[in-house]
Amino acid sequence: MKDGIILSKLAQLIADGNFLGENLQSCLDAESYSSYNIRNFSYYQKAKKWKTSVSNLLKVRFGANSDYYQEFIQTVNRQNPNSGEFFKENIQMANGALEAIQDAMLSGLTDDLFYKKEIIVFSDLLEQANEFLEKDFKLAAGIYGRVVLESTIKEFASKNGISDENKFDQLIIKLRSGEFIQKPFENSLRANYEIGSWAAHGDEKFAQLNKSQIKEFLDFIRDKVLTLQ
Repeated sequence: MKDGIILSKLAQLIADGNFLGENLQSCLDAESYSSYNIRNFSYYQKAKKWKTSVSNLLKVRFGANSDYYQEFIQTVNRQNPNSGEFFKENIQMANGALEAIQDAMLSGLTDDLFYKKEIIVFSDLLEQANEFLEKDFKLAAGIYGRVVLESTIKEFASKNGISDENKFDQLIIKLRSGEFIQKPFENSLRANYEIGSWAAHGDEKFAQLNKSQIKEFLDFIRDKVLTLQ
């Protein structure tokens, strides 16, 4: 999911949080848990949907272990013994956390610097693959290319909250279902990964590729894979 879509959804959720913060009962006014639920059921229901939507959005963009997700969850889950799960104060504080996240995203302060450093390392490996190809070490070039392709996709998936423990095919399916990549690109990834796998396994199919075809494989990684954001 692109940041533009996330920011648009985040703005709507902040507006919903403001509405709930204005209309939910204060924890200081709640006489009991049961009376709280009876008088506030419709808002309570809206708050439950709001919390679920925000939690999912933050997990998709930042991951369940991120400071942003954890801060929201800890804040929205604070309860008062005389009230239900949601009341004015905890919704307002949780919405403040969302506004801080929105500001950080708009300011470009949520970029994954670790991911960017990894891309530099992978770019160096791809450069080595090209040097191997220039010296006609085609198999080494293919193996290096496959390593860069697989490692970059795993890091890209991890950056977007998808476990890198999945197999390559499962990773790209999840990336496409999450709209991080599109179907045509998924197909291209699968086709180029197969070329790299031929090299890694010493398959005769790779030996039949000429230098130009292997260069196209490496160029795809350079132009389409290492440029993923």
